[in-house]
Amino acid sequence: MSFGILAKQVLSLDAAIEWMVLEEAGREPRWAWRNPRDGNLRMRFSRDYAQVVDPLLFMVADGDGGPKNGEAIGNAHRVRFVVLAYADMAQVVARLPNGHITAAISPETDAYAVGRKLAGLLDRCMQRPVLH
Repeated sequence: MSFGILAKQVLSLDAAIEWMVLEEAGREPRWAWRNPRDGNLRMRFSRDYAQVVDPLLFMVADGDGGPKNGEAIGNAHRVRFVVLAYADMAQVVARLPNGHITAAISPETDAYAVGRKLAGLLDRCMQRPVLH
């Protein structure tokens, strides 16, 4: 699946999604957003390799609070998405096998509903050929 197709699908999940970014290991971040003037999809590739979200976030979220009795115990649950809430926006971050997608929404939007939609979309996409 191309990034353009994925971006259209992510942005169509909810009108409250302002922009999205795909971050994959070893690749520059790819951004997409709707142009507020004409509603058309815009895309760009970041050249500065700045991480929008640290991928270690999922390791922390998957953790169970640390080792017990000297042994590391894995989490029985796998985090599908996390929500980062800021004063002026929220980010819904869903994982991919080799990266993650972030969708930015207004803080008034139901982030859990957007997260479920995004994780469901990615589950379906991962059953297809790898993104390129």
